[in-house]
Amino acid sequence: MSFIADFILFSHFGIVIFITLGFFIIPIGYKLNWNWIANRKLRLLHCSMMSFVTLETFLGITCPLTIIENSIRGANQSNSFISYWITKLIYWDLPILYFLILYSVVSAWTLILWKLCPPNNK
Repeated sequence: MSFIADFILFSHFGIVIFITLGFFIIPIGYKLNWNWIANRKLRLLHCSMMSFVTLETFLGITCPLTIIENSIRGANQSNSFISYWITKLIYWDLPILYFLILYSVVSAWTLILWKLCPPNNK
């Protein structure tokens, strides 16, 4: 069961990387005329995921991937080196207000990017 929990953790980390890199790659790619940056579906996915994270934080909801991983893992924590560090990168022990402010700012940045670096209308 630890393998499944680790797979969910790695998937969660992939989502975090996708959202985070989007904040930087979108304006850089737009400046460098990378065509795939203007892909409307990709940009909608990025914007939707960031909106979902922000909304669940405002509503006080724990991320579904976190809930699934914790229920599969139970009291057993992963002993692997990679899982340990991914957990440290994803889960920060900070007050909820910090996340509310952080996610609000990056959600606003996502909407600003939509205006400054618009996707294709196709």
